[in-house]
Amino acid sequence: MAEISVPAFTPLACDFGFQKTTKAKDLLQKWNLSPDLKVIKFRIEGHMRRDPESLLATCKAVVSDPTVCASLGVAIPDTPDEIKIDSLSSTVLNMNFFDVLMQDDEVVTSTDMVRACMDETFDGVTIQDKLREMLVNPDSENGGIFTEAQKNEFIYHMLKLVVVGGSMCQSEEKFFEWKEMTKALYKDTVSVMKSAKTGKVEICSSAFHIDPWGSSPLFKKNNSHNKYYISLDPAAGTATIVYKPFVPFW
Repeated sequence: MAEISVPAFTPLACDFGFQKTTKAKDLLQKWNLSPDLKVIKFRIEGHMRRDPESLLATCKAVVSDPTVCASLGVAIPDTPDEIKIDSLSSTVLNMNFFDVLMQDDEVVTSTDMVRACMDETFDGVTIQDKLREMLVNPDSENGGIFTEAQKNEFIYHMLKLVVVGGSMCQSEEKFFEWKEMTKALYKDTVSVMKSAKTGKVEICSSAFHIDPWGSSPLFKKNNSHNKYYISLDPAAGTATIVYKPFVPFW
């Protein structure tokens, strides 16, 4: 593994757009994302290298840093090297990514209605619509709508976080509000720049997913709906964390 010095992290005051308006705050409460969802940006002191091994080492430094852990309200892991961290793709630049949900009107109709389904519970989440069922049921008949490569996109993970919500999430009848919140959260957590070679806008940050299982003490209870993501921007020298522990209703 490439050698890097242990960085220091300083929290930055950020006015994130996804939670800026009264409407947004109301929706976050409706979906039971508030008050447990935390999005925090940190400045990383020192040079951050872009190679995969160095970025992974930076992620491990993030999850075990005392300042970061205190900001999230979690204990410092004794063995951060044992925490599983997966790299995600960050290539999506527009919301056409979600158009597949309207194929055949099976999950979301052409009029933006989310199709209902029979009540089912998956790992503490009760679902009443086909969109949330698709996202939480590993055996869903609609599980193939997104390819495996698409499911590894950071924006897909943000969609799942927003739509699944908390244990007391109140569903939406239409996809629009979920889509707009996902867009806003994604925009707040990735960095873009214009490529000097192509002249096109590209995402220059790298996203990582912390395994929700066996990551104690990062989560009080093991649950597949625990969420912890890190978005690293080497050019800006920042790390943005998206953290949402799942709090069971019972």
